[in-house]
Order: sequence, then structure tokens, then C-alpha cells
Amino acid sequence: MGAPFALRPAQPFLAARPAANAPQAQLVGFPFEATASFRSGAAFAPQAIRTFSESIETYSPHQERDLEDLILWDRGDLVLEEPLNLGEHLPALRDFCAQLETQAPFTLYLGGEHTATLAFLSPEKVADPNFHLIVLDAHTDLRETYQGSPYSHAAWARRALEWLGPERLIIAGARSGLREEFALARSLHLLAPTPQDLLQRIQRLPAEARIHLSVDLDVLDLALAPGTGNPEPLGWRVEDVLTVLQALPARRVLSADLVEYSPPHDPHGATGVLAAWLVREMLLALTPAQHPPEKSPTVNR
Repeated sequence: MGAPFALRPAQPFLAARPAANAPQAQLVGFPFEATASFRSGAAFAPQAIRTFSESIETYSPHQERDLEDLILWDRGDLVLEEPLNLGEHLPALRDFCAQLETQAPFTLYLGGEHTATLAFLSPEKVADPNFHLIVLDAHTDLRETYQGSPYSHAAWARRALEWLGPERLIIAGARSGLREEFALARSLHLLAPTPQDLLQRIQRLPAEARIHLSVDLDVLDLALAPGTGNPEPLGWRVEDVLTVLQALPARRVLSADLVEYSPPHDPHGATGVLAAWLVREMLLALTPAQHPPEKSPTVNR
């Protein structure tokens, strides 16, 4: 049962280091897409996002923070042999990721398809009554099974629901799914359809809440992020996601992931640049600040 896993070096993300002492945050690539059904290619996303990061700046004027002020460790990519039987190897993957997370206060995973998020929900997190999972996704992903598997990109949130219960799961931005999925989600009060709904839910989280944030790129409108596995219209704006990031209490966010970018379906690279930009904003928003931003000098007139 299970298998040994390892990390292989990769071209580091912008301002990240291939090795670091006492990192404040770490990046881990998770090139998994064994259950992709409509458009494949998510396994190429971690390295593509790193490459596109060279097209953006380290400084975010939106947050007045800079990646150069962080000790950021890029651990490279998890070595996965495709096709990987996730159901068989999930216990070992959860343990492996839990061990990785002990080496930095905040871990950001680069997917990969959305089923990978199950690997980031360690038994210790699930057992913690203060742990909450917040998902930004165009799809409910609450099927009992999909294509014969309970471990699928269309069923992973059902497994998370079984592990956590409805009180510790929020699905934000969902606008696609089976009638039965929406009926279940509404009956259990899982949904936060709009950014405003999610902000209200975040405000109601207990002060001691600990969080994993999962961002599926298809939460954004397909005009903004067409290069995903299953793009959907009527999506959120980039500004909406940024507002949510800034509303989250950074010291309570243990880990996060960005999933479902598909480089083969992004011929002009626009979605890749956006994905890299979001990684920067996630790192800056969710890594607790140690160095306050410099203030502009006062000019006497």
C-alpha cells in the first residue's frame, strides 16, 4: 500500500531559491492529471507557471509587498508515475505532503488537476476541529463517483465533504454541476456563489480557524482564463480573487493550491501569465509579513 515519493529540482519560481534555511513559504509542484476527462495537460502546469513567472515583477503594488522580502523555497516537483492509482497511493501521498509542510510555515502547491487537493488534506488537518477547507471553483465536484472512480476531479470534493463534514467546507464560485450536486450543496449550505458571499463566510470563521485554500483557475470567467481543463462562462473577476486573498487571515492559512491550468490549451500564454501572477499574490497575501512595507516619504509643501 502506498509508494515512496521524492521531489525533483525544477527551475525556481520568480525570487524563489532551490534551497533555503528557515523559509517563510515553500512551493511544491504536483504534476498530477490521471483523472482529466475533457482537456488534459495540467501535468505540465507547475513548470509552465514557473516559466511564466519570469514575465512578471516580484513587487505587488496591490499589496505593497515584494517576493524579494520573503525567504521562498521552491522544492521542485513531486515525482509521480502516470497513470497513478490515487486511491491506492493517497494515504502515502497525504503523509508525504504532511511531512513537507513541517518544513515551512506556509506551503503553496502547484497543480495538477483538482483531485490533487485530497493529498494536501492530511489526517492531522482532518482531525483538527478548527481546520477548514475553502474552495474556489466553477464546479461543485461533488459526484459520488465519476467514470467509475471515487477519486476523480469531478468527485474529489465529495471525499473532502465526507472527511470534514459540511461545517468545515466552503465551495465558492460554483456555477456548473449536476442537479443532484447542487441540491446536496444547497441543503448542506456549502455554497458561496459570489465573492461577497464568501467574504461574509470568512468573517464568520472562528478566530482559531486553520485553513487550506484551493483555487481552481476555472473559478475565473473563461474570457480571463481560457487555458483550463474545463473553462466556464459567468465567472469571477481577477479582482474578486485578490479581494478574497486579502481578506484571509494569513497566519491561519496553513497551505494552499492553484490547480487546473492546462498549458497545451493556452497557445498565447495569457492564462499562464495570470496563473503566475496569482501565485505571486497568493504567496504575498498568505505568508505572514515579517518586514512591513516601506512608506513613501512625506513631502512638505
